[in-house]
Amino acid sequence: MTIKDIAKECGYAVGTVSRVLNGNPNVSPEAREKVMSVVNKYDFVLNNSARLLKSQRSHTIAVILKGTSTILLNNLYGIIQGRMENLPYLLRAVVIDEYDDEVAAANRVMFEQRPVGIIFLGGNPGDHPEELRKITVPSVLITNSMDKDDFPLVSSVTTDDVAGAECCARYLIENGHKKICVIGGDLESSSINVKRYRGFRNAMEAAGLPFDYEKSYHISKYDYGDGAKAAKALLQKNPDLTALFTMSDLMAIGACRQLADMGLRVPDQVSVTGYDGNIVTEYYTPRLTTIRQDETALANRGLDILLERIGQDAEATQEPLPPVQEKLPFSFVKGESVARLLS
Repeated sequence: MTIKDIAKECGYAVGTVSRVLNGNPNVSPEAREKVMSVVNKYDFVLNNSARLLKSQRSHTIAVILKGTSTILLNNLYGIIQGRMENLPYLLRAVVIDEYDDEVAAANRVMFEQRPVGIIFLGGNPGDHPEELRKITVPSVLITNSMDKDDFPLVSSVTTDDVAGAECCARYLIENGHKKICVIGGDLESSSINVKRYRGFRNAMEAAGLPFDYEKSYHISKYDYGDGAKAAKALLQKNPDLTALFTMSDLMAIGACRQLADMGLRVPDQVSVTGYDGNIVTEYYTPRLTTIRQDETALANRGLDILLERIGQDAEATQEPLPPVQEKLPFSFVKGESVARLLS
């Protein structure tokens, strides 16, 4: 009895059967009941690697987590880990620095562990096309998009970083801020940084406001300490700034701490915005104005896409499922860290 046999007997497609067996919630109760009735009839064993996976591969799904202090990525991993407890796979995490090469790490994992699938949490695997093509198992990138469509094994799930950053910057401008500085990542190392910077510049240009990159942009890692250092450096070069646009909540909170140490009040003297919408922002004082990404939706959708393709890959169906590139909605959190300037 194989997945194909189950599909034939219950009258549903192989993909539907695979979703039921992999615990995917996006299946109707009727379909789930009918599939499981056939599974129970023949005592189909869900965790039998000979039936679910190609014999030359392990049960492993590898997770390449890029960024050692990123709360969002750690939360995404936690959601995926919780979901995997009831699935017939082992989850192996490889944590790398935000400046390390995630595709090189994935290829090492391919050689050492022979996983059935790979999840990239963060990073820009499309920036390494030749190495990426060496990965021969289904993969999914979560929190960033694949800008090229010539990688048939790589899907992605993310939010619109350009639109999110533009929304946040526009809010600062609408509240009277013109002298805005940016704490952001290295534009040479991450397309996420590029997209968030592009969104910020779109808002500035739409408002007819100039921006001096050399003077008003400071490169920072996505952590508290670097955010604090960046805020201090920007204040020294721009003592008349009224707002800091940051590319992560951790940068923003670090910046707020530094401003307080310098005797400046947020938002009365300097307004600050973050990005990601981590739970810590709801309890920070003042509550941070930020863009919230739906961690649960990102993690579950990314895992769903990967499991569908792993299941199909194991059954060697004739036409492989194409990669999908999806953008999920974000939400703007007004918070308390932005003050309205009097004109």
